[in-house]
Amino acid sequence: MRYTTLLPLLLLSACGQQSDQTAEARPVPRASRGPAAPAPVPAAALMDKAALAQPCLLSAAQVGAALGIKIDKTEPESLGDMAGCSYRGPRGTLRLNFIWHDPAYFPMATQATRRTRPGDKIDLPGDPDHAWMQFDAPNGGNLHYYRKNVEVELVTVLTPAPSRAATQAALLKLPRVP
Repeated sequence: MRYTTLLPLLLLSACGQQSDQTAEARPVPRASRGPAAPAPVPAAALMDKAALAQPCLLSAAQVGAALGIKIDKTEPESLGDMAGCSYRGPRGTLRLNFIWHDPAYFPMATQATRRTRPGDKIDLPGDPDHAWMQFDAPNGGNLHYYRKNVEVELVTVLTPAPSRAATQAALLKLPRVP
């Protein structure tokens, strides 16, 4: 009688193990896994948070030329470990964000950011800053890359929104900062 009560548990356990093995064996597409995490940053190459006190590191002319829009206003902003600058014009905004990370947690923090961002994520192969594009709408997009122990985001909100390819080309025209 004891064996008959254990049999269903053994069968359920075996079924669960089989499905777990099947799930682990299934390859995950490269775009959803993300690029290899940036390596830990050597102490000599660290960026001090104070370096982000003036986050408008691109000129209005550079942003306007790359995006093909007029920029009327730049607005710096800092909040804790994040600093940023909004470049505003009548047809849209580019938000440049700098997220400072403790170097000990940099690889883990950057992977967490990537996992939590919505939409399609496309790696830019061979990019020295581990850059990737994020597309969370049919058009437009955002560029992400890593410098020292800082995660950089270029977030576009343009009207009308250009195609994904046009947005990517425009964002890649901008110089990499910091």
